[in-house]
Amino acid sequence: MELNEKLIDGLTDEEIEFLTEHQEIDEILDDIKSSIKDYSAQVEAIKQINPKFEGKTLKQLKNDKEFQQALKEYRATYPSAEITEQGKIEEVLKSIIPKKHIKPVNKLANTITKDLVDKGEFDLVISNKRSRREVFTKVMLAYDNKYIQLSGQKYTPYDREVYDGVVTLYAAGNNLITPAMVYRAINGLTESEKIRPETLEKVKQSLDKSMRIYTVIDYTDEAKMYNPKIEKTTYEGYLLAAEKVTVKINGETHEAYKILSPILYNYAQISGQIITVPMKLMKTKDAVRGTDEVIVIRGYLLRQIEWMRNEKVSRSENIAYKSIYEELSITRDFYNDGMYKKKTHATRAHIKAILEEWKEEGYIINCAEYKDGNRVAGIKISL
Repeated sequence: MELNEKLIDGLTDEEIEFLTEHQEIDEILDDIKSSIKDYSAQVEAIKQINPKFEGKTLKQLKNDKEFQQALKEYRATYPSAEITEQGKIEEVLKSIIPKKHIKPVNKLANTITKDLVDKGEFDLVISNKRSRREVFTKVMLAYDNKYIQLSGQKYTPYDREVYDGVVTLYAAGNNLITPAMVYRAINGLTESEKIRPETLEKVKQSLDKSMRIYTVIDYTDEAKMYNPKIEKTTYEGYLLAAEKVTVKINGETHEAYKILSPILYNYAQISGQIITVPMKLMKTKDAVRGTDEVIVIRGYLLRQIEWMRNEKVSRSENIAYKSIYEELSITRDFYNDGMYKKKTHATRAHIKAILEEWKEEGYIINCAEYKDGNRVAGIKISL
């Protein structure tokens, strides 16, 4: 019996009647094929997460209660909706290009990379001249994913830069974003510039990490500093509230993210602790290649320089090299003397290259190394 006959024999009379009465049968079949592909992808993903399901057929898995529960929880963890309408595809393709790069710089944004995830509830001390006492904001960050073992992984400075890329796109009016859009936003790239697949995969992993960090922030005391009438103010949800969607473009399937709320951005807006710089400052590829380390260095330098510009804050114009080494996890605990010297030398070269580029752009007036005794300790910025 041929395949088409087998399919017909497997249909009920009602199903055959339904198909013969609908002229859109090709579209229906396309939907069926698409659903089969999606289901197969979900099955493979669960098999990778839990090898105990390997080797089982789809029929066996259909009757496996443990697998069906795993499938249900996987779908809840990774909500996915397809975007196939031409208008929505164009919405993704024609993204709003940000003119400004935006970074939240409040206490939580500045400390989130200090190995705080999965450490239980902790207090952030919020200083403010209007307050006569110490003001605390209670925070809890925890990985909420039983399938991907993220627990124990730090939220890194690179993750923070990716998050700032999301904030930049979101503030510009983009609700649907792709990993490529995020990477371009943190590097000031145009839409025509190619990005390597492995680079996009790293951005995607970072976005997924932010989507899986369950966050509880009780900032009642902090909010009262700005509005004494406030009685209670809390946030509970994911660090990056987003839905993962599938975008089909010219027959190819791409993953995108529908951004609902970047909590670090919304939270920082309460105190106005946000820096905004021209997007051109992110484009330093003519001076130095945009590696992961360069992305982190550039973000660190921008925050330091913008704090120097803040008239409300008294801040040194010196940036210690040691602080940047720590941001990049370059320590003697991980490197022998030869490798440590090589890594720190390369880092100083990247710092100087970025600052020289910004000097030509007129963002800073000058930069020069300073010493602590006989040792070169860092770089001094003239604004």
